[in-house]
Amino acid sequence: MKYKSDIFKVIHQDAVEMYKIGGITEASLREYDEMCLRNPKTKKQVSPVYTNSDSTDIKITGHATA
Repeated sequence: MKYKSDIFKVIHQDAVEMYKIGGITEASLREYDEMCLRNPKTKKQVSPVYTNSDSTDIKITGHATA
């Protein structure tokens, strides 16, 4: 796999581990593929899964907490 940068490599590896333990869905993992990989194998657009109230996905807001 080719990553867009070293930080995207770390983010993607963490996402894969979260997927393995059931922390995120396969759809979320595909979104991480799109975000982090240079040439993701997933060609299909994935709709955001963060709006599902039953989801256990982690919502990324871009805000840091102190």
